[in-house]
Amino acid sequence: MTTNKIQNPCTGGAAERLSDACCFAWLALRHGFFFHSEDMITLRENQSEPIRKAIDFFNEKKPKPSLIVLPTAWGKSILTAFVAKNTADRLIVLQPSKELLEQNYLKYCTLCDGFGANAGIYSASFGRKDIAQITYATIGSIKNLGAKFKALGFTKMLIDEAHLYPREADSMLGRFLTDSGITHVLGITATPVKLQTGRDRDLQTYSKLVMLTSRSKKGNFFKDIIHVGQVSEMVSLGYWSPLTYQAEGFDSSMLVFNSSKSEYTEESVQLAYEANGGTEQVIQALDAHPERRHVLAFVPSVDDAIRLSGRYPNSAVIYGDMDKRERADIISRFRAGEIRVIFNVRVLSTGFDYTGIDCIVLGISTASIALYYQIIGRATRIDPEKKDALIVDLGGNVERFGRVEDLTFEQGRMWRLFGSGGRLLSGIPITDIGKITREDTQAIDRQAVQPIQEMPFGKYKGQKLSEIPLNYRQWMLANFDWNARNEKLRKSIIATLN
Repeated sequence: MTTNKIQNPCTGGAAERLSDACCFAWLALRHGFFFHSEDMITLRENQSEPIRKAIDFFNEKKPKPSLIVLPTAWGKSILTAFVAKNTADRLIVLQPSKELLEQNYLKYCTLCDGFGANAGIYSASFGRKDIAQITYATIGSIKNLGAKFKALGFTKMLIDEAHLYPREADSMLGRFLTDSGITHVLGITATPVKLQTGRDRDLQTYSKLVMLTSRSKKGNFFKDIIHVGQVSEMVSLGYWSPLTYQAEGFDSSMLVFNSSKSEYTEESVQLAYEANGGTEQVIQALDAHPERRHVLAFVPSVDDAIRLSGRYPNSAVIYGDMDKRERADIISRFRAGEIRVIFNVRVLSTGFDYTGIDCIVLGISTASIALYYQIIGRATRIDPEKKDALIVDLGGNVERFGRVEDLTFEQGRMWRLFGSGGRLLSGIPITDIGKITREDTQAIDRQAVQPIQEMPFGKYKGQKLSEIPLNYRQWMLANFDWNARNEKLRKSIIATLN
């Protein structure tokens, strides 16, 4: 296998420049300065076990595609680096963005003697196409190179933010996995869920949040979860900033679900915002807490954000279509404390990890638990200059979902997500959230393991299985199309033959 020479990532040209820290890594390597991993990274007490499980996964002979669930601020790039450092095989580390690629690559550089001399970056956004033993890549850049990576002997892949990738066979990732013959796939995510749309018995459309391991008509690529780091663990160990919630009274009667019943319509969110005080409520919340120095305020529209920034001192606006240099300047001034408040429209809900954020103002309403978690996650990182973070909810979100610290992933008959008060958040129509509890699912699971007593369909419907003619039961076992959906009936019939 050929590996491109290590080139200076600090210099310009067509190549995208890496961060100063990555330049430091290159310069140290260039001039012969080496650091041992124990000098660079000290593992927290909750990091060793999932790292060990990830390393063990890649040493298995034929593992099923699996997930490791790690909450926001756990340090997923650290797990990625340790896995890469502890393999002698060829490994692809896949991430959805240039920013995460740089973060993961840099963490590996700082962990390894030689600053990752065996690592390469294959990403068009960086202007680099290096294939090395450990190759950090974005799927768009390697989607058509499955056969090439197969020929070079790559068999293993680690996927960061695994929930963001479509798992269908005709997706970019699906085609690459087919062409490359990758045998070991491990995904890392804080939110192992996806939105799934269907129709009920009345042919009405509904949406529900399902675990990535749940069966669906399109199949489930990830088969198992080998480790879950709960949010409560981060809180109890002091690795999350304490959160204080201030939920104002909110009239949600104007909120209307979209056609797929997966989220509220933008129009109804805007109407509810205005009917509940909107701009004035946001300003009052900011005025009431002058001690909060770094505030993210989420509002429904760009017009709302611009209007608020025009009225509020030491504030700025960020939205999706603004100039990248202007956006970078605003974020830089926000970090420096020159700007106290950034008004935005969901732009900074992910990928913005400034630890100093000590207040989130939620001026929007959402039916998405994933978005809610992502937004509040911006304030969870610990920082020596803040004692806690304040969550001011002006959209009824805390009442709808509860506190993010209460989110738990639990395995019963299947994996499920629960929120405050044991309310079930996954596997049910989003419109039914708050109606089913942990106790309800426990009863459902107990019932599910009980044998079927009566025939559920056909000419013997309602009759006890044991009383159905023996030859008919035998005919059913021999001729029915048995699958995962009716496996329980098959086992129940077999039980009556013993």
